[in-house]
Amino acid sequence: MEQFISTPNSILIQGTTMSDLESMLSHLLDKKLANISTLKVEENPKDRLYKRKAAAEKLQISLVTLDNWTKLGVINARKIGSRVYYTDSDINNALRKVSKG
Repeated sequence: MEQFISTPNSILIQGTTMSDLESMLSHLLDKKLANISTLKVEENPKDRLYKRKAAAEKLQISLVTLDNWTKLGVINARKIGSRVYYTDSDINNALRKVSKG
């Protein structure tokens, strides 16, 4: 590789072969991807729990329909003790399933 001049805002490349350019780009991408992969991503940082009645109201369906959807697997439910709860992501996923079919 001959020479290249680099500043924070630009790179001037002279007499560089395609393989040299690919190598430089690969190196830069590896550095950027390494920074990204170390970040911890939370899937649902503020996923509220909804009781059956609140979930049914949010979905605009009856409690009977909500029970049927739960039994059929259209919506995922969470049991805590004897109580049943639904999260925002459960409700959104159910809406996606119902709107597709």
